[in-house]
Amino acid sequence: MDGRQIKGRAYTLQGTSVNLLAFLFLIPILLAFALPYILLYGYLAFHHGLSSFISVYFLITLPAGIVAHELLHGAVWAYFARGGFNSVSFGFNSKALAPYCHCKEPLTVKQYAMGGAAPGLLMGILPAIVAIAIANDWLLIFGIFFTWAASGDMMTLWMLRKFRGDQMVSDHPDEIGFYIDEA
Repeated sequence: MDGRQIKGRAYTLQGTSVNLLAFLFLIPILLAFALPYILLYGYLAFHHGLSSFISVYFLITLPAGIVAHELLHGAVWAYFARGGFNSVSFGFNSKALAPYCHCKEPLTVKQYAMGGAAPGLLMGILPAIVAIAIANDWLLIFGIFFTWAASGDMMTLWMLRKFRGDQMVSDHPDEIGFYIDEA
């Protein structure tokens, strides 16, 4: 890891494909989290969580959650990158209308995947599981929403599945995806 980008084979996702697949991801996410919650606590509890989440608090939760999502990517990647946070940049892609975090330094597939998975796990899946366990309707919707917000990350993780954990990968600077050193 000498700080230079790997320019191996590119694995990227097109924005329109990501948007369509992200929409479709909502179905298994709802089946995994909303269905058990509704079966345990009833539809009215689920609906109450949805109503309270999509309220004035949403105007605070959404921007704060987006920032936290990108910071989680950056924190994990910075932990593994030689340059720390100097190797991580944040921005907003006006074409995709999406914020991003970009690691400018190659990492191992395992390290890159850990950074890619962090927001979905910590802001989505874990809160949803805790919400089901403690019957917290607002936290359930928070978990569902931020699991869904990580669907692009999940697609990237899916593309990484066929590579060894010690292979080197560079985050693609302009698209959703990465370069992999297949040597």
